[in-house]
Amino acid sequence: MPITPSVPVVQGSRKASLRLEGDALLLSRPHEEARIPLAAIERIRAEGRKLTVELTAPAGTTRYVHRIDGVSEAGAGMFAETVNAVLPGTPGRDTTADGTALVETRELPLSRRARKLRRVMWVATGGFGLLVLSCVLIAVAGEPVAVIAFAPGGIVAVAALAVGANALAGWYREWRLIRHGITTFAAEVPERPGMYLYTDPAGLIRHVSTWAGGIAVKVSYDPVDPGNVVLPRAALFRRGELAIGLFCTLVALAGLGGTVAWAVMALVDPESVSGAF
Repeated sequence: MPITPSVPVVQGSRKASLRLEGDALLLSRPHEEARIPLAAIERIRAEGRKLTVELTAPAGTTRYVHRIDGVSEAGAGMFAETVNAVLPGTPGRDTTADGTALVETRELPLSRRARKLRRVMWVATGGFGLLVLSCVLIAVAGEPVAVIAFAPGGIVAVAALAVGANALAGWYREWRLIRHGITTFAAEVPERPGMYLYTDPAGLIRHVSTWAGGIAVKVSYDPVDPGNVVLPRAALFRRGELAIGLFCTLVALAGLGGTVAWAVMALVDPESVSGAF
C-alpha cells in the first residue's frame, strides 16, 4: 500500500507520539509501545488538541479507542486526514471485526538515563526524608525556631546530594566502560556531520553523536550491552567530575548528619540546645 512521506509524527503530552510505520500506526509512550495495524482502525478523529484512534468493533459493542492529548491541531488534522484516506483500501480490513485482537503492545524498558535519574531521585528523596524527620523531632522537642534555621540549609544539602550523586554516577559509568568495556574508533558519516558509526561484536552497526570533530572518535562500550557507549574524556575532566561529586556528596551528608544529630540531641536533652536559639 502506498505510504505518504509527508504524514507528520504526532507529538502529544507526557511524551506520547503517534506515527505511521508501514501498514500500521506506532503509538509510543514512555513505558509502552503499541502497534496498531491499519486493518484494525475504524477511523481517526482530530478534535482540537486531541487525537483519537477508533478501532473496529462488532455492531452493538463498545468501540475501543487510543487517545493522545496535547497534540498540534494542524499536525493532528493532517495526520487524521491522510490516514483516513488510505483506510478503505487496507487489505484484510473488516469494520465489523474486533480490532483489539490485532493490536500488539509491549512494555519498554527504562533508558539508562531514566534509570540513573531515578536512582538520583531516590537518593535525594532519602535526604529530604531525613531533613523532614529532623525538623519534626526538633519541633517535638519544643524548638520550632530551630526548624526555620535548619530548613534552608537542609534543602541546600539535599540539592548538593542530588548533584553529587549524579556526578558520581556519570563518573562511575565512564570509568567502568573505559576499564572493563571495549574501546574502539567510530568513523564519521560524511553526509551527517556529528554522527559516528561503530560495529559491535555481533556485527551490528551502531551510532553515537558528538560534535568533537574529526573523521573518527574513540568510544568505549559495554560488551554485554553495546548500545551503552561513552566517549572517553581527558583524565582531567573525569577527575574533576569525581572531585565535584565527592565534595558535594560529603558536604551534603555531613550537613544532613549534623541536622539529624542536632534533632536527636534536642529530643533527648532539650536543655542542651535551648540556649542556641
